[in-house]
Amino acid sequence: MPAFLGNLIVILILAAAVFLITRSMIRSGKEGSHCTGNCSTCGGCGGGSKKPRKQVNK
Repeated sequence: MPAFLGNLIVILILAAAVFLITRSMIRSGKEGSHCTGNCSTCGGCGGGSKKPRKQVNK
């Protein structure tokens, strides 16, 4: 087995992992389920937002 074949296999595995991670990030971004880190404009978790979250009565 040539020496470059092992390197090629590792590169293909890493490329597949990067592709899957990128695809997951793009999909979660389209769904709006990601955190941008800018808590001042986000009302999602209430971390830094000045607006109180609406209470949901169940």
